Amino acid sequence: MTMQWLACFGILLTAFPGWAENRVRLAVGSKPGNLVYLQLDLARTLGYFAGEGLLVDYQYFQGGTSAADALALGKADFSGNSIDHAIELRERGSDLRMIASFTNLPTVTLVVRRDLRPRMRTLQDLKGARLGVTALGAGTHVLATWILKKAGYQPNDVKMVPVGAGQSLIDALREKRIDAAMATDPATTELLMSGQASILLDMVTYDETQRVFTGGYQFTGLLTRPDVVIQHPDWAQRMVNAIVKADRFIATHSAAEISAALGQNSFIFVKSLEHSRPAFSKDGRVTADAVRNNIQSQITFGSVKASAHMDPASFFDMRFVERAAGR
Repeated sequence: MTMQWLACFGILLTAFPGWAENRVRLAVGSKPGNLVYLQLDLARTLGYFAGEGLLVDYQYFQGGTSAADALALGKADFSGNSIDHAIELRERGSDLRMIASFTNLPTVTLVVRRDLRPRMRTLQDLKGARLGVTALGAGTHVLATWILKKAGYQPNDVKMVPVGAGQSLIDALREKRIDAAMATDPATTELLMSGQASILLDMVTYDETQRVFTGGYQFTGLLTRPDVVIQHPDWAQRMVNAIVKADRFIATHSAAEISAALGQNSFIFVKSLEHSRPAFSKDGRVTADAVRNNIQSQITFGSVKASAHMDPASFFDMRFVERAAGR
């Protein structure tokens, strides 16, 4: 069965809903093209969902919080977003579980303005700096707080400046409104290739992540609710099968091949994917240590409290990934 045939099959299912064996609602914490949700774009384009007999109704949101809320409120059956939101929602009584991983490293790069690099060479040199984050309270802010703690700083030693992401972050650095930034691709790659910034800490690789964490750091993935798993275990298995196929495609193809599969011809997209690809899961698995690091960073930030409800194992379910792997 060819990928082209599977894609056509997905179109036929959309045109004739009665043919669909299963229709599921998927909330996504970003518009298409965001690298931390790459598996969802690939699973759709390569026909992996259609190949599993699924008709997926996509609901795109401006952020992971909204996608997680849609899932928690029963407006979606699955969501693509960071596990951060499941951790935060737990304190409000919601129970969300990650059933497959997209990225198991932070995928964030701490960059500094090139003109400041001579005096800003280590994390300890950040004192007094203006550090750009996407938004106050966002995941980049949480990570920044953890990094500063590991460097021996107090929260007030660095000024956090909300600058958004993408072009707005690039503009803030270029216009010298900030000295450093918590950047994600493609903004990271654009800044590096243009010579406007250089890397201070690159948490798209395991080795660099070990400078501030021990082990991985669970970030984005496929989430659902326990009631969906109980009532529709076949949905969960088929969704996970598609994601694991996408994980394997990323692990076994070059950035150029992945870009071509998505119809992306942008040079920046290819280079961004090359840069961030080490952060992608190769098999969909989530580990307790990676979730624990995420929880600990949020406890340090103050967005959640340490409690029995924060048991890392209670935030993920790997039964479907193991079956997809043939175990």
